[in-house]
Amino acid sequence: MQSLSSLLQNGSTQEIEQEISTRLAKNLSFFSTQNQKLYQALLTPPKTYNLFFDERGLNIINLEEKSFVYPYIEGKSCMLSVHLDLADLPLNNPKWSVQNNSLYLRKMEIDTFPITGEACNSMIDELERMGGVAEFHLSSDFLPSTTLFGCLGGLFLEFLRERGVSFHSLLLFEEEIDFFRISCYFVDYEALFSQVSPLSCYLFVQNLISKDIIRHYFETHKITNNFLRLELSLYDSPKIASAKALVYECYAQNSRGWGSFEDESKGLVNTLQNLHYKILQNPHRLDIPICVVGNGASLDHLLPFIKENHHKMIILSCGTALKVLKANGISPDFQVEIERIDYLKGVLEEAPLGDTPLICGNMVNPSAIALGREAYVFMRGGSGSSYLLKDTFILELSAPFVGNAGVALGCALGSDVILCGLDCGYIEGESKHAKGSYYGVEGKEIPKDAFEVRGNQDKRVFSTSIYSLSAKMMALAISHYKPKSAINLGDGAYIDGSISAKVGDFELKAKDKARAILELKECFAPQSQDFSLSSYTQELRKFVQVIESKLSTPLHSKKELFERIDEINHLCFLQSSTNPRIGVMIEGSVYHLLQTLMMCSLHYPSNEISELYIRCVELIAEALDKCVMRCALLGAK
Repeated sequence: MQSLSSLLQNGSTQEIEQEISTRLAKNLSFFSTQNQKLYQALLTPPKTYNLFFDERGLNIINLEEKSFVYPYIEGKSCMLSVHLDLADLPLNNPKWSVQNNSLYLRKMEIDTFPITGEACNSMIDELERMGGVAEFHLSSDFLPSTTLFGCLGGLFLEFLRERGVSFHSLLLFEEEIDFFRISCYFVDYEALFSQVSPLSCYLFVQNLISKDIIRHYFETHKITNNFLRLELSLYDSPKIASAKALVYECYAQNSRGWGSFEDESKGLVNTLQNLHYKILQNPHRLDIPICVVGNGASLDHLLPFIKENHHKMIILSCGTALKVLKANGISPDFQVEIERIDYLKGVLEEAPLGDTPLICGNMVNPSAIALGREAYVFMRGGSGSSYLLKDTFILELSAPFVGNAGVALGCALGSDVILCGLDCGYIEGESKHAKGSYYGVEGKEIPKDAFEVRGNQDKRVFSTSIYSLSAKMMALAISHYKPKSAINLGDGAYIDGSISAKVGDFELKAKDKARAILELKECFAPQSQDFSLSSYTQELRKFVQVIESKLSTPLHSKKELFERIDEINHLCFLQSSTNPRIGVMIEGSVYHLLQTLMMCSLHYPSNEISELYIRCVELIAEALDKCVMRCALLGAK
């Protein structure tokens, strides 16, 4: 059967017209069974753009302006030649761009990650021993995560498909239904879907851009879509710019918040020592607003508001905001902490904590909690050790920063929530933190990898992957816990679901604050459950064995490796969703190990990776077995 590229270059006008009409009919039939809404849109007459074909070749005509998208040179349309060029080796084609999410194959710090880091570093050593190369290598018939911002006919996509190229995953944006309809004359979409990994081909046509779906695209391919991403953009527009910003943000977010077994095991040790404190068991809505205070630069101009209204709201100080508040004569009602770090005790002593009651995540260093004259504990969602006890309230959406924990507490307990100094980004012309904070005098530089986001007020704000994740989690906390209102007074990033306001836009009513504080403390109660570390270790061992079994099946190509990694990603996702005390404990290290395996394979100069794979899997299995042994030894202590 003659390929489309051959037909378009050598076929007669009649043959070409017949073939592209047949392809359109086939695509209409396909979409009529797959997406009725898209099918109905494709049936409507072209409004702005249409396919144009005459003796000069194929082109796209703007029906309103009577102009053509592709130029004519010496009486011939450039459309075909442009797409033939685009289909030529995309990974080495200057018309395409290759993103790497600022990730590079580098060794981990063994002191911080003694198990995960040792295995990852050993895989890199193994790659070097076997002849790894500096540049990445993929076979010409397999493309990694691919993002297309407008296809302008899509001929290149069909040329690649007919050549037998498969895509690991594909995001395709087309803002005009007319443009997408034109692509249906050329691209065999049913065949294209079959040449993309299962459930990994996402089409966004016209106004169908969805942040949740794009997040899902990355989350379901957390490792394989985290590194190489091939990108092509054939035209610019506000919609395409918005789609790009959304993809870049979700792509950056995906690389953060993985955690590691080392972090989680430290949290487990701390949790077991902190279970004697009263734990958040019965959260209920208080008849008072809760003001959550972070240490962002915008806290500086909000201090007068906090001081003036301190008697009308409960003040939760988050992390290093404590020193700023106390230096300005404001005593918060509670200090919130979530850090496992050993030096947290010194930070609190320097602030000073004084007689301010502590509300801490379960994994906080016991020496820090011991400083509090009053101390309370909440089980912080997203940490494996938080799910040790059955039927205990979990404060979800309380990561990655301490400010997120404060917002989650405020949303779960306050009638309303007021956000102060929770900037979730860099404000142009200002330092990162408030004046006089623990971090001292800071510069006003914005990191090179930062991207602009919507500001809460009128200042320009830039975010990074971790700040973007923090803002996302705050928005989810507002949506999940549903306070009457969430008012953001800061100059930082806009938080979805919050009300952007300025001091003076509203007035707080007088409340019985003493009674409200007493009610808040009554939400915490002693726990009386027994926890068996032995049975916990057995559970962990069973799940590790499932992962090791999946890894033990031989494979040969990088395409197979990408599919294998996605399968294990799915296993971890399900385990963390259904049994987080096991899944969350181990998934971070599994992700880091698999990412190193993937990156080593990409720097191996052959598509035949069976020998490298076998050796790396041995190292991964050793690391996972050490994780289980570490848990068992905790029980022995």
